[in-house]
Amino acid sequence: MGSPSALRKLNDRVALYALLESGPLSRHELESAASVSRPAAAELLRRLEESGLARRAGHRPGGPGPQAQLWTINERAAFAAGVDVSDTGLDAVISDLGGTPLGEAKTTVEPGEDPVHAVKRLLTATARRAGIRRSEIRQVAVGISGSVDPESGTLSHAEHIAEWTGFDVAARLSETLGVPVTVENDVKLVLSDEARRGRAVGCDEVLLLWMGHGISIAAITGGRLQRGFHGSAGEMTFVRVGPDGPFAGRLLATEGVLELARSHGLWASDPVELLESARGAENRAEAIGGFLTAFAGRIVDVLAPPVALIDPELVILGGEIGVAGGADLAELVRNRLHELLALRPRVVAGTGHANAVRQGALDDALERLRQAVFDNARDIRAS
Repeated sequence: MGSPSALRKLNDRVALYALLESGPLSRHELESAASVSRPAAAELLRRLEESGLARRAGHRPGGPGPQAQLWTINERAAFAAGVDVSDTGLDAVISDLGGTPLGEAKTTVEPGEDPVHAVKRLLTATARRAGIRRSEIRQVAVGISGSVDPESGTLSHAEHIAEWTGFDVAARLSETLGVPVTVENDVKLVLSDEARRGRAVGCDEVLLLWMGHGISIAAITGGRLQRGFHGSAGEMTFVRVGPDGPFAGRLLATEGVLELARSHGLWASDPVELLESARGAENRAEAIGGFLTAFAGRIVDVLAPPVALIDPELVILGGEIGVAGGADLAELVRNRLHELLALRPRVVAGTGHANAVRQGALDDALERLRQAVFDNARDIRAS
């Protein structure tokens, strides 16, 4: 049996998650949620209110009184931030402990500017919009279009954002901002977003193929996001397809898609517009049909080995190109996969949520913030 202090911590955590997920709750409802006695629930609520993590939230209809008093999480007890780092700039959002967005802002990194200080500048501006001080942010997560080495914290596959290479990104950010910072690959965060609120909700075995200016694969196996020994799981752009074959990125990224379209007599400057125009067309021209079939074949050439290895329940075609292809492209890919493999995964187009990387980063920051805050409820007011 645990010590009294350990049991108090456990009860506090269970109660806070109950208030977060199901609140507002009465004391009686909290007794059931935390499986504690009436006196223990009263003492628990006193502790949480004193720490600033819980607050009173009115009464149940029928009049005031101890049984009618409602409690909820104090959303403003702590704040988290998510940042999307790309080759076009920085995009940040700040939310309260409950996950409600309070402010967002974007900026570019000026030539010669330290990108870490650009993040600090952006979060200061975002906090101002949120009506808080930057020092009130307790946890930050960053999504970045490169692979993060788990030991050194440095980026690889990030030639397009060279200013972020050559140093421990999370350590530098944490030192500059004065709070814990995590850094995650952007495509993995997109898959996390799909798992929380998109196509992959409820799926424990998922593979996502991201297609845009580059390509990448992200996977969830056993309900857990896979990163790999060097943090580079899924970096497929410069992996050859077949012996001495072309790079996967050459086949599926923007330039390769446009080249394939031209070989079918389709002259376009934007693969997204081309795929969107082909989607759902009842009387699809022969050139369009041939292009889509050939493109689906290319996708399967890249996907077949990881699908055979991972055996996913679901395959998502993501990125701007995968989303633009919609259900038509997904069906062609599914049929071809099923011809080649004994496995029968579902294949769908990605949700295409706006700001999916930023939201995935915020989700990560919130999860870590809640773990830290809820496990140390008595220390929050002092901090």
